[in-house]
Amino acid sequence: MKPSKINHKLILGLFAAAVFCFSIPQTAFSQTEKLGSITYTPPKGWKKSAKENIVTYSQIDEAAGKFGIITLYGATPGTGNAQSDFTREWNKLVVKPWGAEASPKTEAEVVDGWTAIAGGSAVDFQGNKAVAFLSVMSKAGTTVSVLGIFNEESYLPNLVAFSTSMDIRQTTVAVTPQPMREEPASTVPAGGDAMHVVTLVKDFESNEIRAGQTWSGKRVRIYGTINTIEVQKDGRISLTFKSSLAAYGNVRCYFNQSQSSRVGTLSTNQEATVEGTVRGWEGGYDGAKVFVLVENCVVP
Repeated sequence: MKPSKINHKLILGLFAAAVFCFSIPQTAFSQTEKLGSITYTPPKGWKKSAKENIVTYSQIDEAAGKFGIITLYGATPGTGNAQSDFTREWNKLVVKPWGAEASPKTEAEVVDGWTAIAGGSAVDFQGNKAVAFLSVMSKAGTTVSVLGIFNEESYLPNLVAFSTSMDIRQTTVAVTPQPMREEPASTVPAGGDAMHVVTLVKDFESNEIRAGQTWSGKRVRIYGTINTIEVQKDGRISLTFKSSLAAYGNVRCYFNQSQSSRVGTLSTNQEATVEGTVRGWEGGYDGAKVFVLVENCVVP
């Protein structure tokens, strides 16, 4: 399936309508699960991964090169305006990580005080052409979002069924995040070996304060598959690594012009090792924490 051939209007209309089935009791479903005060039925046979107030289900057929990913983002404070909520979530969850268009075609509907706005766009997901569909539901200063990313339209019924099974009628106030269980922080590998970029990102995602104490201001050697290499307006060279299903964020490294010849030997989709000083989360749209910033980088 090529994303450019999808009838976006038809699918968006179907998805926007489907998300409002949460107002109807879903007696036909079983084995429901909960995320906060949201009840839903997970897609059968899909792999589950969870973090605070977020749950993701994925199905990947490596042999056929097909994948589908559904992520539910639990109740969080909204802006008080449904369109602003969608714009904020679209930029944070789709534009920044996957390079989607900034203003997708959307459809909206209002039921029982909830306003759902759904939009979709072609994206570059870890080097693969795919389609992302996001629905953001807003009511009384609270938002709930569902994001589907897939490169095969046969996964669409799973996204619709997942949205249809949701019951968020009791969600009327924002969920206050609870403190996460303390876990041992990662340490720099012995012998100066490089660590994978996902290890660094997961440390910041699991506990930003602890990760800052462990890594901020320290030189680290990391490796991964290159996603982009660009020259910024200030002349610095920016390199980002491809993301992973194991983590939502990513790493962005900045090089001075003195490293241009070394960076010039690298290419996108190539595995590379770099060394730099960790600064922490880089501010993105509306404060979105998408990239762990590593400065003064060099290619060893």
